[in-house]
Formats: sequence, structure tokens, C-alpha cells
Amino acid sequence: MTLLGVSQSVKADDNNADYLNALKTTPKGLNWDNHAFVIADFEKAAAQRKAEDQKSGLSTNYRPTSSINHHSSMVNNAEIVKSLNPNSPNTSVIKMTNNNWQTGAVWSNPDQKNFFDMSHEQIASMWLYFGRSDNTSALPGNGMAFVLQNDNNKENAIALSPSGIPVNGQSLGVWGSDWDIENENHPERLAQTAIRNSWALEFDTFVNMERVNITGEGNSFDSAISENINSSWSHIAGNYPAQSDTYQFGVGYPYYYTMKHEHFRQQPNLVDSKWHHVTIKWEPNKDDDNLGILSYAYDDKDPDTGMPLNTTNSYNHVSFELDLKKLGLSGSNKQLYWGFTGSTGRNSENNLMVFESIPSFVDVHSSSKIYDVTQGNKLVNANDTVDPNNDIKYEYSLSYKGWSKGWHDINASIKIPKHVYFNSGTITFPDSQNKEPYQISPSAFHDGSIDFVLPEALDHESRNAIITLNGKTEKIATSTLDVPSTYASFDGDNLITGTVTDPFKIRARNLSLESSSPNPIKTPPHKSVDVPGQVTYVGTNNANPDYSSMVVHQTLNGTTTEIKNAIDQYGKFTLNIDGNLLNEINTLNFYVTDNDGNTSNSISRQIVFGGLLEFGNIQENVHFKPINGSFTNQVIPRLNKWQIDVVDSRDKGSTWTVQATASDLVNETTQQKLDGNLFFRDSAGKNNLLNNPVNVATHMKDIDGTQTKNITDAWTNTDGILLSMQKGNPVGTYQGKISWSLIDSTT
Repeated sequence: MTLLGVSQSVKADDNNADYLNALKTTPKGLNWDNHAFVIADFEKAAAQRKAEDQKSGLSTNYRPTSSINHHSSMVNNAEIVKSLNPNSPNTSVIKMTNNNWQTGAVWSNPDQKNFFDMSHEQIASMWLYFGRSDNTSALPGNGMAFVLQNDNNKENAIALSPSGIPVNGQSLGVWGSDWDIENENHPERLAQTAIRNSWALEFDTFVNMERVNITGEGNSFDSAISENINSSWSHIAGNYPAQSDTYQFGVGYPYYYTMKHEHFRQQPNLVDSKWHHVTIKWEPNKDDDNLGILSYAYDDKDPDTGMPLNTTNSYNHVSFELDLKKLGLSGSNKQLYWGFTGSTGRNSENNLMVFESIPSFVDVHSSSKIYDVTQGNKLVNANDTVDPNNDIKYEYSLSYKGWSKGWHDINASIKIPKHVYFNSGTITFPDSQNKEPYQISPSAFHDGSIDFVLPEALDHESRNAIITLNGKTEKIATSTLDVPSTYASFDGDNLITGTVTDPFKIRARNLSLESSSPNPIKTPPHKSVDVPGQVTYVGTNNANPDYSSMVVHQTLNGTTTEIKNAIDQYGKFTLNIDGNLLNEINTLNFYVTDNDGNTSNSISRQIVFGGLLEFGNIQENVHFKPINGSFTNQVIPRLNKWQIDVVDSRDKGSTWTVQATASDLVNETTQQKLDGNLFFRDSAGKNNLLNNPVNVATHMKDIDGTQTKNITDAWTNTDGILLSMQKGNPVGTYQGKISWSLIDSTT
């Protein structure tokens, strides 16, 4: 095999304007130096196919026209080159074709754990380039195809004529060869020449629409799409190349065939001298492991910014139901080769691709949330409104789902939205041995973006990273301000992904309120607290404001008080909170109004005795180890380490207790209840069912300052929360809910 692993220089004969344009505008992609992909060997493919067909006695009565052999080649034109875009360094570009009568094929390398595993969800994302857009009379051709295959030629698979010639032109290197003008209504002969046991999604840039003057070159596959078809109907469609019902016998002589285009989508902008992003997702059927849904989203990212684009319209977001039996899969083996083929004929184009993710390598879910810290960490949803000069927090979460590799050297580039000003940030790895947050260096904060490398990798042992950015909204807003969505990209060795923040608004305020008090405010029990405030007019010509007439509206633990004559001539005031009115944990809100009807922003503070006790990171989904069959009664241990953090900033010696209750486990498909129970086993071996609250952790704080404890640290594989299951349960996935309660056992 020929491995894609060593970058090659640009050859002089490749140095055309369109090719250079593609390399100079290449989006950011993965760098291949680990032989993750293989360039197919067409000569080996031909020899293997010949031996296979002879052994099976397969005959196609093949009669090619003489012109075909002249234009065909056993050379695989695929090769790897490097991006010339300074904004996309170390990006590998796979070039499939760049001249007439060429064929290329590149496949995943299972030896490097690169495959499509149809037994669970898979995502592959890439950038595709289909050639020039100009006013010349020459049309581009022919395009590329994304292919899943289980052909006996494995990493050397290519569509081959019965005489072992790689099929170019309309075949795109994957569909059957319509080179026999005497093939009268035998579509199975075409199917036999395609890549076998395969499914293909074609990106077809040349419309093959001949119905007369058939030459035997194969130029009719698209002619049945519409009576009005013309050369502008470049398109995306899918089907099974090696299934005979994919091909339809044409009308007239010399004989020809058309092809069924499942979910045909005309895409006139395929060939436009631009890169196009494609995301392909596989979701297996939970009820039938021979079926599943493969979907693609076309043009779902901006090539210049990487920002996701709207893919809610069904035209660019299309789903196919696949039958894995047609791919030759059976039993427990659900792994397929995946890759791309491409070809040209009389016309040519630069067919190029860049990968962002490999389905079997790494899958990470990225998300973002925004919190209004001034309003007690209130979640800011899309198009919500916040006040100017509020403390704001952006939180980015990365959750490693799998699969065969870790995710290392993760470069974060977070765009800074307009009207938000960040001043600090942290990175936390809640599953890591070191749970203390890393401070983001001030040197990472630039005009327009925050750029840094995550200090730890994500893998099966440490699955989560949380990036927190702290800042403030625009201080002065005399009219409503729009804070736009911004993109955060995360670029590691085996994956490039990202997330978009929600847009929100900053309301117009003529009064701005600030407080230098911390949040939370800690105080000894029942001691009075002074909370300073400063109110100012903004964006007005009021040079001599009458602060004395303003009113402070204070709400303490739900009780509201209007305080007059509290503000001095400079807009300063102090709220005196009576210690006798304070509980252990208190909530204070206050804002200011004037006689003209202006209202300031509201400030929220917590007042606590000695510190806070609260849950920290709580793992959203926890799992028990899967089992093969339910033939005996058994106790099932937890899968991997669970994360249930308690954060205690109270005095040393304070104690707390966590209680847990659990619902029944129910089969998510049949809704049948599991014959079994969740229970807690303590260190002495005593079992307690979780149908009522059970103490599952108790701790006395043994350090000064803030302490974070994961309650599962003390659990072993044989104690803690476990699953007791009776024999005879039907196969399936069962789910339920665990509720956690945190109790201040000091009081």
C-alpha cells in the first residue's frame, strides 16, 4: 500500500492559477504524518478483482469501445500536499485530480484505527474544493464521491472494468463502467464493475446527459434526472454503486444507462473557486442494527471564519436510510473503509480535500453558555437582555466522547464579541488528578481573540475541560446594544471542532450602578454588613445631577425596602444591612431610580456566614458497565469514575453530607422497567436501596480556604452506588435519574 504520510512539494505542471488559489485559501485542517490514509494501488486492485471474478466464475460479456483504453490509466493521481495559506499552517491537502482522464482514490487505514464503525454514532467533517469559476468555455468535470465500502480490494478499492481498468469520467471512480454499447438491459454488469459492497455520496460537477450519439465513453448517468437538464445541473446525490437497481437501461441504440439519484440536490455553486464544508453523520438504528441514518450538511461552515452556517433548511441538510446488508456487513463486525474517490474525463478540475475530524479517532462535544454574574449567575439565553457594566461570564465546555485516540495539543482561539471586555480566565479539568484551575495567561488576551493551548489533553481518563472567561459588558449604553454570536475553535492533533455563543442585547440605561463589594460577601454570624454603591449618569448632558432625590430599592431575602436621601452629592451611598436580619445564606438585590423615570441596572450579592457550601461539577450522564446478556443475578459496577463535586468555602471544621435518591431504570426503547435496583453500599458492606434519601458521603473540611471534594473518590469498584440486576432482563439500554442533595450537617 502507499501511505499518505509525507508531504510533497507542488510540481511545476500543477502550478496553475486555480490550484494555487486553492492552496492559498485552504481552511484550517488536520496534519497527516501518521499514515492515517492510504493511496489505493490500482494494479493490485485489478489483480485482486480478476482473481476474485475467476474464482466465482463471474462473466460480464464485456465489449468496450477502442477509445476507452487509450484514455485510461493505472495511475492513482491522489497525493498529499501542504496548504500555502499562512492562516492554515500544517494543514494537509489531499489532491485527487488536476488534469484530464484521471482517477484518484484515498481510503482510511484500519491499521491506524481509522475506519467507520457503524455500531455507534460517527461524525466526519471536511472541506472540499471542486475547481475554478471563470468565464472560459471549458466545463469542469467530473467531481468526487464520499464512499463507505467493504470491497474485497479493501484499501485499494476502485471501480474497475472487467478488463481491470480504473473507471474515470462519470464513474467518479466508484460507480459502474458504462463502456459497453452492446449491453442490452443488463444493469448487473455495470454493478459488478463498481466498488462492491459500497454506498456513495457524489459531488458531481459535470452533467452527463447524452441520450444520442453514444460513444461508449459513458456519459449518460444524469440524463434521466429531468427532461430539462442542462450543463448547470451540478449536484449532490447518493446510492449503492454495486446494486443493479441503481442503474436504468436507456432508450435507443447504441445502448446506454442512466443512474438513480437518491435525494438529488442541484448545487450550482459546487465549482466556484471556493472551499465548501461538509459534515457527515451516522446514527445507527436502535431497533435494527442493520439499518441507520446517514446525513450530510453541505456548506455548513464559513471557510474564512470557521463559523457554523445555517443548515436547518432541508435542501442542504439531507438524510439517507442505509441498509448495512447491502454493504456486506453481518454479525458483530460493523467496521467499514471510508474515503473519497474522484475522476475526470474530457474535462478536468482540481479536486481537493482537507479533513477536520476522523470518525473513529476522536469525538468531542463542544458547547458554550453565558452567565450574568451581577444577577447571581443568571443564565443568558439567546436574545436575552442584560444591563450595561454587568459582570459577565462565558463558559466553554469540551466533553470527550471517544474513541480510539486521545486529543492532544489543543489550541483554543476564542473570538471576543463586540461590547464585552474580558479580563481573566481559567481552564479546569474536573476529571484530572489536578482539579485546581489553570489561569489563562494575560498574554493570551489579544484584540479580537483569546488564544492559548490547553495545558492537558482529553482522553478516556480525563474527559472534560471547562474554560471560563470573566469580564464586563459595555459600561455605557445610551441605546440598545447587540452582542453578536462569536465562534470559539479548538484545534488538536486528531480533531478540529468549535462552538458558537448565543447573541444577546445590552439594554439602554441613563443610570449606571456599581459596587466595589465582593460576591459573595462573607461575614461572621449576625454581624451587620455595609455594602457600598456608586450611581452615575451616562450619555447625558446632566452636568449637575440631583442625586439626593434618587431612591435606592433594596431587596433582602425577598423583602423590599425603598431608601431615600441615602445618596450623597457624588452619587455614593452605603447600604447598612442589619445583622439581625441575616440568615446563614442571604440574597441582596438593589437598584436606583430618579425623578425622571430612569432606572439603573440591578446588582445582586450573596451574604453568607463564613463561606459557601454548594455543588460544583456534577457529571450529567453516568453509566454502569455494559454486560453481555442477563443470565444470572449480578451486581454491576460503575463505568469509569463519576464526578460529583462539593465546593466548601466555609471555615475549617465545617461538615456536610450528600444524600442520593434514584428512580427506576426503564428501557429507553420499550419503556419496560428493569428488574433491578440502584443501591448504595457503604465501606462496611451494608446495602441501602435508593428509593428513599440515603447518605452517600460525609466530610469535615480539613483545610483553610476553598475545598473541592469529589464524593466518588472514596468509592471502590465494590462499594458506592451500584446496580443490582436480576436475570432475564431483555437486551437494551436502560436509563433513570439520580437526585443529589447537599446538606450542611454543621447546623
